[in-house]
Amino acid sequence: MLGLLLASAPVHASEWWHDSERGCGLIENWRKTNRIADLPGCDGELPKGAPPGEVAMHDAKKLLREAEKLIESDKPAEVDAKIAQATELMNRAPSDPRVHWARGHYAQAIKVLKGKVALAPKVAKLRSSVKAVADVASQAKPDGKALGDAITACVAAFKEAEGAGVDLSMPYELTAGKLRPLKEDLQECEAAKSKVTDSVAKPDETKKPEETKKPEETKKPAGGSDGGVPREKWAKKLKGDRKKVFEDHPDAFPEFEGDPGPKGASKAPEWKYGSEVFRFKGNKLKKE
Repeated sequence: MLGLLLASAPVHASEWWHDSERGCGLIENWRKTNRIADLPGCDGELPKGAPPGEVAMHDAKKLLREAEKLIESDKPAEVDAKIAQATELMNRAPSDPRVHWARGHYAQAIKVLKGKVALAPKVAKLRSSVKAVADVASQAKPDGKALGDAITACVAAFKEAEGAGVDLSMPYELTAGKLRPLKEDLQECEAAKSKVTDSVAKPDETKKPEETKKPEETKKPAGGSDGGVPREKWAKKLKGDRKKVFEDHPDAFPEFEGDPGPKGASKAPEWKYGSEVFRFKGNKLKKE
């Protein structure tokens, strides 16, 4: 009965199961950070006579927090055992409404921790790759080749991490003060391509006038790139089936013939994502 009251009562900071001094987490914080400290439930001292469901969540959360500390200390060997114990505790927890509501979040927490185990050996490379792009891109006149190489290395580092089982939607602080989904760091690397285009397009001011190519001699940029346009602007520009295909491939831009960016992509009769080929008539997919 107390479990039912806890689940149905309005949420106030004064309720003990939201008391930060007891190590209690708030769901809105958990969704933002994916840190075990913010997971619903309390891993600190519970009040006397706490409901069995809260006790189960307390014990499971304490184990998951210990697992998180092991990962951060580069000691992943004991993490699986901690996760297994936490899983068993939640499986045996009473099925009161609050526990039932929390089960999905604890399952997500376990998924996050396993992702962090996969991410741990990749963090140093990802951080250095992101920093390399930022350092070159921040220069007043970035060297096109150096920036292009840095971007290629950065994208490859993220693809390698994803291939190892890392979920790029997981929040992580690769850059100090920027806790955000990993895919946003990847997108920032990709967005720096516009700097490469700018540095190639602008003539070298140190050259003599006769050495500068005339506009008609300059080759048109190759089609199929993102054009330095962020994904959210692509999504606004694309319509119909084109938009659906684009959103179904959240970590890549299509390859196509035509002007780079969403304007060219919205007119291209064919898109490629690796071995996948999509043909369009207007904004509708052609039936093969």
